[in-house]
Amino acid sequence: MKRRYLAVAVVAAISATAGQVPVLDPAAAATPDAWGQAAAHATGDYYNAGETQLTPAAAANLKPRWNVPLETATCAAPAVPLVGANRLVTAASYRISGYDATTGALAWRTPATSKKTSISLAAIVGTRLVAQSRDCRSGKTFLTAHNVTTGKVLYTKRIPETMYGMLVDKGIVVGAVWDAAISKYGIRAYRITDGSRIWARQGSIAGETVAAGGKILVVGDDTTTAVDVTTGKAVWPASPGCFTPIGASPDGATFYMRCGPDELIRSVSAATGAVLRTFPSHGATFGFATDGERLYLHTFADELIAINAENGRRVWTATFTEDAPIMFAVGGGVVYGWRDNSHPLSAFDTRTGSPIKLDAKTSALQGAPMVANGRLYGRTGSTVTAYAP
Repeated sequence: MKRRYLAVAVVAAISATAGQVPVLDPAAAATPDAWGQAAAHATGDYYNAGETQLTPAAAANLKPRWNVPLETATCAAPAVPLVGANRLVTAASYRISGYDATTGALAWRTPATSKKTSISLAAIVGTRLVAQSRDCRSGKTFLTAHNVTTGKVLYTKRIPETMYGMLVDKGIVVGAVWDAAISKYGIRAYRITDGSRIWARQGSIAGETVAAGGKILVVGDDTTTAVDVTTGKAVWPASPGCFTPIGASPDGATFYMRCGPDELIRSVSAATGAVLRTFPSHGATFGFATDGERLYLHTFADELIAINAENGRRVWTATFTEDAPIMFAVGGGVVYGWRDNSHPLSAFDTRTGSPIKLDAKTSALQGAPMVANGRLYGRTGSTVTAYAP
């Protein structure tokens, strides 16, 4: 089955309010074995470098061990779960729940709101969980931080607009908004230590919502500009042509750009905006993950390919008779590829491309998994299921 490439752009509004941004304690911010954002990190790499237990040999023995509820409620689809600080965190049925990521035992839960509320989980950073809630009727939106271990509320702040496509980088949560006052889209940034707004500007997020080297790409009326996440200030202008990121390297040094499924991928310096290399063609491609050594892509020839992250040359190819993987997760030397709801998850040794046979029950997964804590987690119907050897 062929799938179209979907590119999302959001355009818009407002200039900056300044302020010095304190640097979070590096030890507190470090999450060496976590899946702390929807794409694992702000770089959108879908890679957990701290996951060392689920090696290719261990992955072959994965079995479903336990699950936790994730029901859809009126006006509030479940949020993408996150894993960090030995907690699996979900947001569903108008409340946030924190579970022991090893056993699935409930550790804490916020009271269910009396009003219908949509909740988004932005990130787990160290032991801090950042979330956004929106009252479905009034539209009032709040930014909240919890201690992810205990569930204790650290602060709740009313914010003027609902943010979309949130990411957290350098201690700042950034998201796109619709500024109704001027009927344009905009970018907003809040400090996660106290929920204070740091800057706001007109523009839109270019392509996927990713950050590299503390920068995001913002589209204006005529140009694309790299903006410092901590200050909102322009750092470098993009070269002419399409600068649409699909992800970034785990170290944040490099953006990867692709303007459409038939376009060539380019690597771009996050520090300067210089185009480092234009990769050779592999036909139309879709999806993205990287472990820093290889990029993993879906091709419209029903292939999963691994290409060298430096020069774009093909390292190995996995061919499918139909429905090659379109979403990925990487950890422990394994790349997992989600195909669709009728196929078991596929898995391959990242170095060699050798296939790893997984339990057939992974066909219940409804999207790419998260890998952390020696486990594989993924949505299965109205639950999140944990698989372990």
